[in-house]
Amino acid sequence: MARMVIFSAVSGKVLLDGKPVPGATVEREFRWVWKDESGTDSATTGAGGEFSFAKIERSSLLGSLLPHEPVIRQTLTIKVNGKSYEGWLFNKHSYEDNGEVEGKKPLKLVCRLEAAPSRHAGGYYGICELE
Repeated sequence: MARMVIFSAVSGKVLLDGKPVPGATVEREFRWVWKDESGTDSATTGAGGEFSFAKIERSSLLGSLLPHEPVIRQTLTIKVNGKSYEGWLFNKHSYEDNGEVEGKKPLKLVCRLEAAPSRHAGGYYGICELE
């Protein structure tokens, strides 16, 4: 059985006008099409606005044997004072660790609440940018 990384480890910080935002809720969600599996978890930002999530791995005997295109919908939503911000939206098409980013760099994000969500180089969308 092959190990498949559904969502690589991610860390980052939430800022508003350059200042850390403590106490924000960062919700992570994924939908793995191959297994029709979804999952969510959340983290609360610390005093410096920092958050982190461990990688999510799964295994699949059929997925390792049968050819298919991986499709994993990933999102990070930031919630502060009753308002939601689209931090990260991405469709991952590999099972590689750090396969979200060309060059296989760790997912380290800076999320600026004052920014307008936009599409970034690398194909992801939201207010977060790779550090």
